[in-house]
Amino acid sequence: MKFRLIYFLLLSFLALQCAKQTAPTGGPKDETPPKLRESFPKHEQINFKGDRIELSFDEPIQLNNPREQIIITPSVGKDFDVTFNKNRVTIQLKSRLQENTTYTINFREAVQDLTEKNPANAKIAFSTGDYLDSLQISGKVIDALTEVAPKSYTVALAEYSDTFNIFKHPGAWITQTDKTGKFSLENLKPGKYFLYAFNDKSKNLLVDSKSETYGFISQPITLEKNLDSLVIRTFKADMNRLKLMTARPTFAYFILRFSKSLTAYSITPVDSTKKVYASLEPDLTTVKLYNTFPNLDSMQIKVHATDSMNFAADSLIYMKFPKKEATKDKFTSGIEYAILTENNSLLTSQISFTKPIITFTPDSIYIKIDSVTNIPFSPTDFTWNYNRTKLSINKKADISVLFPKDTTSKEQATIKGPKSGPPTQPPQIAFTKAAFISAEGDTSISVSTPIKYVTLESTAIIEAEVKTTKNFVLQLVTKTGKVVAEVINQKKFSFENLNPETYLLRLIIDVNGNGKWDPGNYQSKTEPEPVVYYRNPKGVTEISLKANWTLGPLLITY
Repeated sequence: MKFRLIYFLLLSFLALQCAKQTAPTGGPKDETPPKLRESFPKHEQINFKGDRIELSFDEPIQLNNPREQIIITPSVGKDFDVTFNKNRVTIQLKSRLQENTTYTINFREAVQDLTEKNPANAKIAFSTGDYLDSLQISGKVIDALTEVAPKSYTVALAEYSDTFNIFKHPGAWITQTDKTGKFSLENLKPGKYFLYAFNDKSKNLLVDSKSETYGFISQPITLEKNLDSLVIRTFKADMNRLKLMTARPTFAYFILRFSKSLTAYSITPVDSTKKVYASLEPDLTTVKLYNTFPNLDSMQIKVHATDSMNFAADSLIYMKFPKKEATKDKFTSGIEYAILTENNSLLTSQISFTKPIITFTPDSIYIKIDSVTNIPFSPTDFTWNYNRTKLSINKKADISVLFPKDTTSKEQATIKGPKSGPPTQPPQIAFTKAAFISAEGDTSISVSTPIKYVTLESTAIIEAEVKTTKNFVLQLVTKTGKVVAEVINQKKFSFENLNPETYLLRLIIDVNGNGKWDPGNYQSKTEPEPVVYYRNPKGVTEISLKANWTLGPLLITY
């Protein structure tokens, strides 16, 4: 009896192991995806009236996130269930299909083999009427500013309507871009359509302008024949209205918090004899106001703020600071850089502060040559930013005084030192203690930093020429997209004093003439302003520079 029980358990275990679908081990790597053997309805079948779709593949399969990967167009949303058994997949629809409509089902990476997860990428088309629509729209999605082609973006198509809204309504025909940004929408009927693309992070087939990148073709597409080579340029633009969310005292300050990042703001007291100091916090949504009137109970102020979409928020509020003593923010200052360029003898520098500056003593800022020699600045050498947290210095300097050449050497100019001993230290930009006083009465400490001397031999030049009849902004940018320099409506220009590295030359067609690139605006159905990159005869956009090089003129045309 005991032997029979053991024998029965062993047989059961072996049967269970045989029933499991497992990937075989060893042998060459399987790179062949499952192939669609048959389907119900059949591909390109007409007059289909069912609510269940079945597919059979030539090998055992597994499902990979089918509700996200399977795209049914015109869209039925998520209103379906997907099951599988060995090599068969079944889609059970929960609602009836529309009459006289051509449907396509794209499985993308939903169906995979058991070994290497090779996707079948199966697709079928069928019609609930007696005709199968056959028109097609294809093209490419690119980033409007960088021209990079994003992969796995959702491309959507909707019948054109004045009431359709990409933020509220899903498109009826859906597909996705491949790794090169290309897309294709097939089996379409003649008509008038609206075409758009977005990275559907939320997986709800709706555009979220706050967190997602998107783009659209502004004009309706009239589809009468196949259309190809369409380009959708995507951008980031939050279309929600700018709002002042909170205005309240916090610790030692009065805080204004907005719903979006700000590009500009102004705080104006109703009493014109008063002046308010404020600073924009690093999150770009918070403005901090400083208490420079400790004896006032409250003050009425006008608040005006704008965002990147030029949406504005205006408020009239009473600013009131806490009566209770609170710890104030620490005050620091520093010289971010100090550079003297040989080719134009221009000394540039920038001093930054963690609080707005109320007063400063220009005579306390100077160029220190040595222990006994200083060169003062003039008031015209200084420029403050809007909230007085950054001070820029631009001064024509005498290089022979700051960096005298060693006439005994034939090498690159060096700092001349005494006849014996090591060379002297390079000149410095410096300011003394209490040169700056903040909005809260803090005084600066003494700070100095060496001036970097940039010679012609250590830098490079790019000469550029623009041919266009439009307003434009010409930008020189790094490979990471950082703008190094820009000029407006100058058709011939030399970008000088460039560090030896790789750059891109970018032409922005300034349609509205505001001197900057503007993204699209869905409300006005305006696409992003056009962007063109310089390309060499081989089509390469990257411009690699070496020291002491001059390239150009590089021609860029629109």
